[in-house]
Amino acid sequence: MKTESIRKWHVAHWPALAWLETIVKLIALIIGINEGAKALSAANLAFPTELALVQFIILIILSLGLVTAVFDRIADREIIAMIFVVVNNLGHWGMVLGLAAASEQLLWFAGLMLLGDLVKIWFIRVHNFTVRDVSPKILYALTLFYVGGYTLLMLLEWMR
Repeated sequence: MKTESIRKWHVAHWPALAWLETIVKLIALIIGINEGAKALSAANLAFPTELALVQFIILIILSLGLVTAVFDRIADREIIAMIFVVVNNLGHWGMVLGLAAASEQLLWFAGLMLLGDLVKIWFIRVHNFTVRDVSPKILYALTLFYVGGYTLLMLLEWMR
């Protein structure tokens, strides 16, 4: 009879670069959560138009990716990463609501998330970081997808 071992929830030892990424992103996520709360309390949501609509769609795609990340964190069972992915989702979806309420904080949000992901790339490289059996190349690709998304959000914001 074959039995599977069930991983227990744990707290990993994270190096300084991982904490730097987390802190930078937390600042952005606080902005996103705040913008979402303001949008909900003001009740002035409207479907964005023109460049703001493109930004809205990009941010929804990025946010949907983070919803799927919740399942990865459940599989990994690391407590800090699980808490962070929940806050990450709240911040991104808050910024989506903020865009629907014509928030002017997208540049700060995207800029800080971009900076956090650049630190993440540095962290992956320096620590040869992997998640379970996933190749670092996949981690680079996923992170670069977000780097591209945040960069595009910022470029579009400068064009508005």
